[in-house]
Amino acid sequence: MLSELLSRYPKILAECAIAERLRRYPDITLHPTLYNTPLIYGPEDSRERMSSLYREYLQAASRAKLPLLLTAPTWRLDFTRIAAAGVPPSINADAVAYLLGVRAKNRSDSEVLVGALTGPKNDCYLPELAPGADAAESFHTRQVEALADTPADFLLAQTLPSVPEALGIARAMAATDKPYLISFCTGSDGKVLDGTPLDEAMDLLDQHLSRAPEGYFVNCTHPRFLIENYRPGALSRLIGIQANASSKDVTKLDGCAATEADPVGEWARSMLDLHAIHQVPVLGGCCGTTLEHMQHLIPPSSPPHSPRRSDGRG
Repeated sequence: MLSELLSRYPKILAECAIAERLRRYPDITLHPTLYNTPLIYGPEDSRERMSSLYREYLQAASRAKLPLLLTAPTWRLDFTRIAAAGVPPSINADAVAYLLGVRAKNRSDSEVLVGALTGPKNDCYLPELAPGADAAESFHTRQVEALADTPADFLLAQTLPSVPEALGIARAMAATDKPYLISFCTGSDGKVLDGTPLDEAMDLLDQHLSRAPEGYFVNCTHPRFLIENYRPGALSRLIGIQANASSKDVTKLDGCAATEADPVGEWARSMLDLHAIHQVPVLGGCCGTTLEHMQHLIPPSSPPHSPRRSDGRG
C-alpha cells in the first residue's frame, strides 16, 4: 500500500507537529518519558485536544485531495520505558488503535495511511549515546514486533542520530512483514548527526539489509540544509522530510522554552524547492510546525496525482 502510494503521487503530505504543539498548552501535562502517548487513555479533554490536531491535518489533506501519512504516538515506547512508567503493556497496540479510530471517525477524500512509530534508544540529538547496530537491533526488536502485529499500514523509525542504530532498527523492521521507513536527524551540514553524509548513510543501509526500506526521511532539520549540501540526483532514496519550522541548527533548538519558527512562507518555499530539486514527495513538519505550515505546502490548484519515479523503490 505504501509503495503504491509513493508510485502514484508526486506529492504526499505528512503530519506536522503533535507532541510539540501539545507541550505548549498550559492545561496539558506530558509524561516525562512517554510524552503524549498516555493521553490516549485520558483525561478525555486532553485526549480530544490531541485528536483535534490529527483531525486538522486530515481535513487539510482531504480538502487538497492529497494523500496523508499519519503516525501513531509510539515514539520511544520501548518496553523498558513502559515498565518504568507503569502503563499498560499493550500501550503500543493501544496507540495504533487510537489513531486508526481517529482516521475511521474522520472520513477523508484522500488516501490516509497510519504508521507505527519508533525512535532512538537515547537522546536523538546526541549520536555519541546511540547503541551500535547489534545492540540497537536487540533493544528495539520487541517494540518493532509489537508494532508489526498491529493493523498499522507501515513502520517508521524516526529521529535517528546515528547510522549504526538506524541499521539495527532497520534489521528488526526488515524481519517483519510491514513496509518501513527510516528517518535520520540531520544537521546544518546536511549530514546525519554522527557525521555521515546522508547519501552515504542511505547507501550503507541499502547494501546491508535483507529487505531495504521503502525509502528514507529526514526530520528535525530544515530543507535548506539539504539543498545547500547535495547536488540534484544525490538523494534519490530520500522520499520524505518532516522539517523544523526554524532554520537554526537542531542542536541549538533543543530545550528552547518558546517555539522557534521562521516566517511560514519562507519555510514553505524551502520545502517546495526541496520537493522540486530533489524530487522528495512526502512533505510534513516537525518541531514548531502547525496546521498553517501544512496549508502552505498545498498549492491553490494542482493535478491530484501523476506518476513519479520509476526506479521501483519510491
